[in-house]
This record gives sequence, C-alpha cells and structure tokens, in this order.
Amino acid sequence: MYERIAQEMVEPGSVRRFLGERTRCRYCGVTDLSAFGKRTNAHTFPAALGNRTLFSLDECRACNGEFSVYEDALCKAVGPFLTLGGVRGRTGVRKTGLSGSKSTMRHAILEGKRQLSIKAEGDANRLVGINEATGLIKLTMPVEGDVFVPLYAYKALMKIGLSMLPFEELPRFKGAIDSLADRNAKPHGGPLQVGFSYAFVGNAPPALAGTLLRRRDIGSRSPYMIFLLMAGSVCFQVWLHSDDLDAHVPEAGRLGFRCEAQLPKPEGGYFPITYSDPLQFDWSDMAPRLQPFEAFELTFNPQTTEGSFEPIPRR
Repeated sequence: MYERIAQEMVEPGSVRRFLGERTRCRYCGVTDLSAFGKRTNAHTFPAALGNRTLFSLDECRACNGEFSVYEDALCKAVGPFLTLGGVRGRTGVRKTGLSGSKSTMRHAILEGKRQLSIKAEGDANRLVGINEATGLIKLTMPVEGDVFVPLYAYKALMKIGLSMLPFEELPRFKGAIDSLADRNAKPHGGPLQVGFSYAFVGNAPPALAGTLLRRRDIGSRSPYMIFLLMAGSVCFQVWLHSDDLDAHVPEAGRLGFRCEAQLPKPEGGYFPITYSDPLQFDWSDMAPRLQPFEAFELTFNPQTTEGSFEPIPRR
C-alpha cells in the first residue's frame, strides 16, 4: 500500500550531513544567499530532541526562527518522556514541572550514573501500592508538565516531514508550506491527527529517524503521504495532506502503523524495541493545554530491581 521515499537517521557517532541546497528556501522562497546564515543554522530534526548532525541547507534564518515556536511546543508536549529518557537538548536534559509545583522530575548524572529525582505531593496511599501476591511495588507519579499549543506541536511534526520531501513533491504541498508562515493558520480542514506510540521510557536511546511513506495507488482512499518520526522512546505519525491527491480521502480514521526499530546502545551494538499501538490525538486547537499525560506508573520488583514505566493519558 505504501512505499518509502525518504528516510533520515541520526545516532551516536553520526557524521554531519546536509539536506537540500542553499539556492532557495523551500518555505518562503527567498534566494538571497545572505538570508541563510551558517550551514548548521537549521536542524532537520529539532536539536531539543538530540539532533546534532543533520541540517537543512534550504531553510533560511527567518523561517528557522519562526519555526522554533513550533518545535518548542512539540518538546513541551512530550517533555516528561524527554526527562525520564535523559534526552539531551541544547542546554542539557529537559526538566519537567516548575520549581515549587506539586510534581517535578529532574535528571542528573552523578559519578557517571543517571539519576532521576521525582517529587510528588498527594495521598501516599494513592501514590504507592504493593501487590501482596507478586510483591511488585507500583508507584504513581503525577505529572503537571508543561503547557503547549497543540496546533504548534502539529506544525512542528508537519514541518519536519516537509523538510524531507523530495523536491518534485513540494508543489503538491503548497497549502501545508504556506500555513507555516501564519501561526494561526491550519494546514487543511478537518482534524489534525497525530498517532503517538511509546516504548520504554527510561534510558531513551539517543537516536532519531524520520520516514516518509507514499501511497502506491493514486486512487486509494488512504492518505497520500504519511510521515513517521521516531525519537528515542516515542514515535509520531502524521498525515501530510496533499493539495490535489487527498480530496477523496475520508478525514475520519486512525493513524495505525505499528512501529519497530533497531536502536543503538550507548556502549555499542543494537537492540530491538516495539512501540505501542498508536494513541490518537487531535492537535487542531490553538488553546494552550497541559501535555497529554497526567502520570507515569512505575512497576518495580524489589527482588530483581527490574521495573517498567507506563504513561497514563490525561483524561
């Protein structure tokens, strides 16, 4: 049903790579070379998600500055995952929760080992439980998290997908490209769907991958272009609406790709992970809201010291 037309990956040890050419900005059309700045000015994947080596040459400084608002919203939407996973952004690992709030998460490296500092206020009987039959301890960690603008976070994902589109495909996505210049503009009518999957939460592998999937059958009633972004322990999928090839596709539906990946270990080598069935979000709204997860549950075996995290979607 789909064919892969583009894929870009970033992992530890990657050498610097550059997409596009510094002749014309693919978003605003400027051609003046002085408008582009340094070759490392525009990160193809957000630096806040750990990208240090993949850059877009065909994104001018003005557009890059404007798009930073969108990228900030995306990082706020998944802030707790970045904290728990130890993902290093421009200034270190992101903190979750403001100082003095009822719940906070902090990440640190002490003597070469990762440490998480978690504070939560509330009824201890609701936050801590023990399964008498198995001996497993369950800790519930409420998350206040950050407030984000859903439309902006959606545009961040859309923009990353557009940055990877082959040049010959760009005319089909003028509506999506034009909407980036106006923060209040939606790229198309209907819901702005995001499929969100997660794997483990702690020790997120420092890897990023973006994949563009194109519909093989032009007449099929499935989206023409799907973009998938894997960022360590989380995976997003969005429908990039074509101006001319998606009018017959129903707006209602699920973004339901099941994703697996081979992710690099910090010490070398790879291990397979399987992401969950995608949760479905509509990020059409301009009204700020709390990030989508209200708590994380840690199930912990005190005998083996093994544990697993489970995110709890916000009601």
